[in-house]
Amino acid sequence: MQTRLIAILLVVMSLIITGCATTSAKSENNSAQKVVTTNIAKTTEAMRVATWNVEHLPFPINKGCKPRTAEEIAALKTYAQGLDANIIGLQEVASEQAVRQLFPANEWQVIMSARADSEAYECRESGFTSTQQKVAFVVRNDIPVKQVTQFSEIALDNPGLRYGLAITVDTPLGETDILNLHLKSGCFVDDFSRKDSDACQKLGKQAPVLQDIVQKYELSGKPYVVLGDFNHRLTAPYNRLTQMLKSRAKSLSIASQYLIGCHPWYPAPIDNIVIGNTNPEPISKSVQVFKFEDMTVENMLSDHCAVSVDLQPVESFLSPGLTWLQTSKEFELMTLGIYKRAEMSLDTLDLPENNWVVVMDVDETVLDNSNYEKLMIAKGTSYASDTWDMWVASEQATLVPGVKSFIDKVFAKGGKVAFITNREKVDDDHTWNNLTAVGISVTPENSCLMGRGDIDVKSVEKPEYINDKDLRRQQIRQGTADCYAVVPSWQAEHTIVMQVGDNIKDIEGITQEGAVPSELLPRLDKDIILLLNPTYGSW
Repeated sequence: MQTRLIAILLVVMSLIITGCATTSAKSENNSAQKVVTTNIAKTTEAMRVATWNVEHLPFPINKGCKPRTAEEIAALKTYAQGLDANIIGLQEVASEQAVRQLFPANEWQVIMSARADSEAYECRESGFTSTQQKVAFVVRNDIPVKQVTQFSEIALDNPGLRYGLAITVDTPLGETDILNLHLKSGCFVDDFSRKDSDACQKLGKQAPVLQDIVQKYELSGKPYVVLGDFNHRLTAPYNRLTQMLKSRAKSLSIASQYLIGCHPWYPAPIDNIVIGNTNPEPISKSVQVFKFEDMTVENMLSDHCAVSVDLQPVESFLSPGLTWLQTSKEFELMTLGIYKRAEMSLDTLDLPENNWVVVMDVDETVLDNSNYEKLMIAKGTSYASDTWDMWVASEQATLVPGVKSFIDKVFAKGGKVAFITNREKVDDDHTWNNLTAVGISVTPENSCLMGRGDIDVKSVEKPEYINDKDLRRQQIRQGTADCYAVVPSWQAEHTIVMQVGDNIKDIEGITQEGAVPSELLPRLDKDIILLLNPTYGSW
């Protein structure tokens, strides 16, 4: 993909107002289900999000590894109120009934993990019989919960491990995904792969699952929060899990990076809040640990203290070009018009009986990557090869308006399409998959996909090749094309009848510097079709 030119000029302040409906829903494993409440969320004010491991919160209160008295339940409830939070991710809660002891229905929604009850065990030290350890969210009733997702895969099909639980809500950052975790306990080393204990082996299996989830959050472009009891020292230098997460999520930041754990015996924190796709600085400055009134070990209300951050309104800087491309009716109408005229041109061209082909660029011609641009702006950065490679691998680009109808017409008239793209050739499989995912009916017989290789970059050193797509066009004509999916029908000479792209270099033998628009004008909307791209190019 060519150099990205993002001009961050326009401040766009967004007020998100959501609708009304019911207050609860059940969620299936690894599923997403709508849940909304009755009031309008005030997303322009700071919103406090917290994580708290309540330590074996049971129902009834005299059960489990840590039975409570009525006085202790009352103290826990008072402590919870003192967090002054809007959303709290809870760990080690037995059931909704247990949670309701601290968070009454007239103030809070409760969203529970869907994990089935696991077999009880004998508690260490006390010898009591355990209750369930599940994760849950409590959310103020005036905040609509737009979606609930259960990540059963984090439990590794092991009934003793916990699911991940995620909600999607509107926050001052925009629509935000919040994931609540309680990972495998007992692996308190920087590199879990270097210890053979059962705990580290299980954490080592959870790590790539979490890495994949976080990568999807990163590529979505939406702000996200990952919080909970990681049972692992994320903030330690050279922590392997932290390095894994950051390798696929460049915006990821540990908001709780500089906290000290509240437990007198364990200063290294394992309760953490991680954020991504937003400016981390103001959020990290707001992080708090809430100590109990009595911090002697035997009198602590739980062996974990709550940790919180405040999500605060931030300004979004979007280029006018990107805003126009993603939101304007003018862009959609003009693009539909360009492709409609291209279809009409097919009817007027003198087409060969066999082996005729339309050469098309991919990015911003067939696939719309504007969400990648938006993601980069949200991070306060611009195009970079590593983030672009991750985007391509995600196969999440959408369809440019009007292109599917045009390509369908090419195929219907007996033609073929050669997709000549400056995506790297090694990514051809992702590009092919993305084309298929958006409904383009590519087959090895009707489509030749050619990403850019070193030979194409070097080809411009020869006088017969003006730009780095010219060699591939010649190979199409000569029947020597190195298509992604090689079939004999492409090993024959072809006639290029039309060239389609969003850049002047998508026309054979033309560069930005050497193009003469008045000379190209008679060919426009006939054998050359140019799309609109206000966000980047060779200009």
